[in-house]
Amino acid sequence: MLKNSPHTEQFTIRANEVDTSGKLTLPAICNFFQEVAGNNAKDLKFDITDMQQQNLTWVLHRMDINIKRKVQWRETIHLETWPAAGDSLRAYRNYRIIDSKHQEIGNCLSYWMVMNLATRRPSRIPQEVLDLRLSDKPHVTLVKNNRMKPFTTQGTEKEIIVRRADVDMNNHVNNVRYIEWMLETLDLEIVDKIQNFDVMFIKETFVDNRLISSSYRDEDHIFFKITNSQSQILSIAEATI
Repeated sequence: MLKNSPHTEQFTIRANEVDTSGKLTLPAICNFFQEVAGNNAKDLKFDITDMQQQNLTWVLHRMDINIKRKVQWRETIHLETWPAAGDSLRAYRNYRIIDSKHQEIGNCLSYWMVMNLATRRPSRIPQEVLDLRLSDKPHVTLVKNNRMKPFTTQGTEKEIIVRRADVDMNNHVNNVRYIEWMLETLDLEIVDKIQNFDVMFIKETFVDNRLISSSYRDEDHIFFKITNSQSQILSIAEATI
């Protein structure tokens, strides 16, 4: 049975999870999100290993992340997560970051899809999974139905070659790597100012693929995209500072 309360875990920030200023990085936050989501899904018996028994897997489609306060090295935080109402093709998962004073210092709404491992195409979410949602708990932020468009203005570019270490259990590049590569195009002082990061994951990529990570800044907005050697969009994001 589904518990009536969200799943919560505690983390103390380690040195390898902060930047040169001692602040928790955005990719590290996203790794925490992945960890608690997987653990909660395991408790509910629909994690990646349960899904693979049906030749299915979870793929992350979008994350809308809000940062209210930066977390410091050695600080202890609690991450709260719960699955929420969606439809037959898209599931939502909420996250809240809570500090030692019980204040919310960040949140995220993530959008998930189910992929068929044989066809590598989206599949309908099993009904038994849809039945395990906390439908009476509101989302941490508004659901977005817009589709971001890639910028066409010349921006800052960096070339990426995918390593084995970038690939996850779905045999494709882990979504956090896309975020790392996007942020590599910015100066650290700009990364530190990001308050909202909205990212969409569009297409898979694999070991040894050659990619281009690009960003373009327009006042307090920053636009990102990652493309492959065929100029196909793999991921796209927008940030506000």
